[in-house]
Amino acid sequence: MDVRLVCNLPPVPGNPRNSEGTFARGFHGEILFLYSRFRGDSCHDNACSDIAMIVSRDEGETWSEPRVLVRSEDFGVINIMSVSTVEQKDGALGFYFLVLDPITYLTDLGRLITYDGEHFTAERCIYKENVRPGYYCVNNDRVVRLSDGRLMAPWCWVSAEAAKTDRRDPCHCGAFLSDDDGKTFYDAGFDYVTTDLANSRYGFQEPGVIELSDHLYYWTRTGYGRQYESVSYTGPEGFSYPTPSIFTSPVSPMQIKKHEGILYNAYNPKPRWNGYEEYEKEHPGVWSRSPMVLRKSMDEGKTWGPLNVVGEDPDRGYSYPAMFFTEDGCMLLGHCRGSGAEGNNLCTLGIAKIDLSTVE
Repeated sequence: MDVRLVCNLPPVPGNPRNSEGTFARGFHGEILFLYSRFRGDSCHDNACSDIAMIVSRDEGETWSEPRVLVRSEDFGVINIMSVSTVEQKDGALGFYFLVLDPITYLTDLGRLITYDGEHFTAERCIYKENVRPGYYCVNNDRVVRLSDGRLMAPWCWVSAEAAKTDRRDPCHCGAFLSDDDGKTFYDAGFDYVTTDLANSRYGFQEPGVIELSDHLYYWTRTGYGRQYESVSYTGPEGFSYPTPSIFTSPVSPMQIKKHEGILYNAYNPKPRWNGYEEYEKEHPGVWSRSPMVLRKSMDEGKTWGPLNVVGEDPDRGYSYPAMFFTEDGCMLLGHCRGSGAEGNNLCTLGIAKIDLSTVE
């Protein structure tokens, strides 16, 4: 597979982490990439983070210097992160992200709206009454528009107290829905949790969803050595209980997107194994997230092709993929690709350009 690293954003003093992002086609043909840009001294998920953007005007070959679009202080918190793109019904671009209060550990959704790719309006989304308070995770590049027009944001949830104290509570998985183009969100009504914590500290985590021709496919990362999967033939309220998929995996997210009738899947296929602890001592901060592979399906997931390697440096971990398809027959794959020397696998952000004609 023809893979080239076309952008690399490592940590620097005062900017300890650049991570998980999302792509969009701009209003003048340019490609926008928004991502979580941390500042200060800490790279932890509850540390200071803003939303920044880089721009490419040559289909991802070169990228501009970063521009901070919105700071966490604009929302009265110190952390905003994990961005997704939605094309709004009125022609605007919407960028949705988590707003975390690190004192209460309550999370909301916020968004940026732009009509020109230059000027951005920041606002909080509104949760309706049936959304319980707590610590939600909605991954980057995960908010999707369904064929019925609604927005769907798959989430995992634990209580704020459990998240704040790192208590061993299992995560729940479900989804938010929006009928008004992202102004307000309500709970989809399904809520799945596992009580088998002997083999997985947190259970179901960091879900994603894709709409196929006759059903919705929903997946979550786990500590059970595989991604788990769920399906619904009756819309976002009717998902089955998650069960093991064919995708072996460590505790790391997976992403699936569709382009010209073909599904593409980026994930880490090597789960943790006996002796992993010794390996981690030699390769700190990788967390089993090497290699990352790309696979494709020509039949909507019934069968999948071979594992095409995106990155396999044993000292780097590859995670939180975001996909975008260019006009020159390629995929841009944004992903974390950090090393222990840089902090951990979350601290460096990369964009790979992949020639789709070379994906087996």
